[in-house]
Amino acid sequence: MRSPAADRRRPTLWDGLLALLVAAAAVALLFFLRPAESNFLTASVVLEGETIAQYDLSALTGPVAVTVDQADYPLTIQLEPGRVRIAESACPGLDCVHTGWISLAGQQIICLPNRLVISLTGASDPDFDAVTG
Repeated sequence: MRSPAADRRRPTLWDGLLALLVAAAAVALLFFLRPAESNFLTASVVLEGETIAQYDLSALTGPVAVTVDQADYPLTIQLEPGRVRIAESACPGLDCVHTGWISLAGQQIICLPNRLVISLTGASDPDFDAVTG
């Protein structure tokens, strides 16, 4: 004979419905809080705290390569419509090159040895993010 306590430990139909509702809410939050791609992206290149260039990625019609010789370790920035990356760099570690392409407003590529930051801004900059709300 089973004890009443053993029956209470088994999941009920209501437990399954609650778990399904929580999973559906999590999927909905992931969908609604993901960053949207922007049609108007601008890449800002900041070297040692000073903006040295800005590029309108939405206006580009083909790939463009830009060499930054002012940096301690020369590097090449590759720009394409809607995305940017550091293609080559002489810096140690090459973390900036391994970052790859960025294409969403708010994303950045950082090269610490050069003190260089490439930031994307655009129409899709959110007023809030998933962390701060």
